Amino acid sequence: MSDKNLDVIVIGGGPAGMNAALVLGRAMVNAVVINEENPRNRITQGSYGFVTRDGIHPLEFLKIAKHQLEKYNTVQYVRGLVAGVKREDEGYLVNTQNNDVFKAPRVVFATGYKDDLRQANLKGVEKVYGISVFPCPFCDGWERKNQPLALFGEERYVVDFAKTVSNWTKDLIVFTNGKKMVSEAEKKMLLRHHVEVEEEKVSELLSENGQLTGVELLSGKVVHRTGGFLMNTGGQQSTLFPVQLGVEEEEYGTYETNQWGKTSVEGIYIVGDAKNSFTGSINSAAEGFTVAEMIVHEIIDERWDSQPSFFF
Repeated sequence: MSDKNLDVIVIGGGPAGMNAALVLGRAMVNAVVINEENPRNRITQGSYGFVTRDGIHPLEFLKIAKHQLEKYNTVQYVRGLVAGVKREDEGYLVNTQNNDVFKAPRVVFATGYKDDLRQANLKGVEKVYGISVFPCPFCDGWERKNQPLALFGEERYVVDFAKTVSNWTKDLIVFTNGKKMVSEAEKKMLLRHHVEVEEEKVSELLSENGQLTGVELLSGKVVHRTGGFLMNTGGQQSTLFPVQLGVEEEEYGTYETNQWGKTSVEGIYIVGDAKNSFTGSINSAAEGFTVAEMIVHEIIDERWDSQPSFFF
């Protein structure tokens, strides 16, 4: 398949990419969204904090988004994995592993971010992640409210994160996995708020069917916990095509853009987790709306300036 009349190619079909495609369709912009259908949050039981869609499974969200795109005849949806993106005269050539080929002057990368749980250095974390241990209390805290929770963190801001998580439970233990990240004064302050600190190295996370049951320490001691939060999920970009096109990477592996997702490379835009590493569904959708709105304004200006005037 090849379409030389496209205005925009959107790569990635999460909330950011699909909302960008929706807004482009409503503005009668010719666009295609290419989606591998392998989202970062596919392992979760539900996605929360998105009004009218609170608790929806990510794949159900995609199903609804695809259905809502169908009435906009200027937007194509293609399931596939992008195999290459290269700069050509007046635009970019994008090809998929299915040998589909698309060309457009603008490409929106809504390709997400991949977790790498090996960097967490916690045996057994892959069995509970997304089921009973999560990265975001605002996304999943309510379902674990008032439970005995764990916070796994070796970062310097673990105390601040503990304060946040303590909003959902008064039975919280911070596991620093052998690191002495918390001062004695901070420990006393946390304890006054029912937060304990355990500095012994973690041997393994114990679980049954994805539900955390305990944290086994190196000494053999088992601390009962039923859920928790993980500060370091590791991670890397899902694609390096923007780097190959000249986009700069920032300190923590995200791509350099302005606040609306526009990069310094002409015609390249990046939104959602690819821009921020972790955004949340509703914020990602908002970024998709914003970048599409900006692109539509750019296209309108270009067409306005190129149209001949009939008045003198």
